[in-house]
Amino acid sequence: MSGRDEVLRLRPLVVDDAAAMTSVLADPSLYRHTGGEPPTEPELVRRYSAQVTGHSPDGSQRWVNLVVTLDRQPIGYVQATVPVDRDHVEIAWVIGRPWQGRGYAKRAAELLVASLADWGVRHVVAHIHPDHLASQRVALHLGMVASDDVIDGETRWVGDVGLRGSGRRV
Repeated sequence: MSGRDEVLRLRPLVVDDAAAMTSVLADPSLYRHTGGEPPTEPELVRRYSAQVTGHSPDGSQRWVNLVVTLDRQPIGYVQATVPVDRDHVEIAWVIGRPWQGRGYAKRAAELLVASLADWGVRHVVAHIHPDHLASQRVALHLGMVASDDVIDGETRWVGDVGLRGSGRRV
């Protein structure tokens, strides 16, 4: 679990994050369940240039891309794809390998869901590989449940946004 003095925050992604995030996302083990390989800085610059627009080219989706920072150092990201009708928002989270196993993904996902709830989002969805136990634990922590739907080898997890204790959850 994270230390009491550490400050975990989410902040909007900017293109200049590409250099730092190249290091955060450099461990090949991050792609064991999702496929792919660590991105290069030029790849992240291209990707982030599109993502920071905040919406799909046709305007049917809002894109929420946030950097997870620990004491101002980037350690990962969370993201959401919000359709115009705000129903069944797709969420995802990635924490760099050196920071895994400390509860940061759970906390970052909670902060993301709290923001989405403030925007009126009622349902969230995540697609998680059946062997990715850490992400399953994050989804369970959020109150999500696995469905019977499997898309491209990933199980669809669903949850309703609600309140729990002092923080929001799904």
